[in-house]
Amino acid sequence: MTGCRVTRKQRVLFLCRDNATLSILAEALLRELDGLHFDAFSAGLEPADKVQAAAMGELRHGFSSLELLNPKSWLEFTSEWAPQMDFVVTLCDESARVDARAFHGAPTFRHWTLTPSAYGAAGAVENAFWQILKRVEDFIAAERRPWPSLKLPAVAGCTPDACDLLLSGQ
Repeated sequence: MTGCRVTRKQRVLFLCRDNATLSILAEALLRELDGLHFDAFSAGLEPADKVQAAAMGELRHGFSSLELLNPKSWLEFTSEWAPQMDFVVTLCDESARVDARAFHGAPTFRHWTLTPSAYGAAGAVENAFWQILKRVEDFIAAERRPWPSLKLPAVAGCTPDACDLLLSGQ
């Protein structure tokens, strides 16, 4: 097709210390809310053995692809065969100190500061979920690139109605 462009999804890596709660929530929310435009990943500086049960509890209702969620080391995303990220979003002060030069290309770095209610207290994971949900929604609104318009080759005598019939296969 003449004039047709293909745009790849933007890749986003969420980083936190243990990749057991905050970055997992962010990964799952971005994938669920706009997986058509973004590839979401998460990792930790010191990955936990498993995802925190409370985080999975927040995600269990209606979320797809939960089997993809598991703690990983951020070093998996700095190796020579790692996918190049467009964005790296840090979710804790420790991960905010990661050297940007470790990543391929020049990803845009963002740091999301969560309020203290997201850490350590009763209901902390639920509070973190709602804070991260708002941040992910704002991120999507600000960073989603529109899909390129489809340009069909000109066909002699083709009216818009006739072209619609050709596209629908009738």
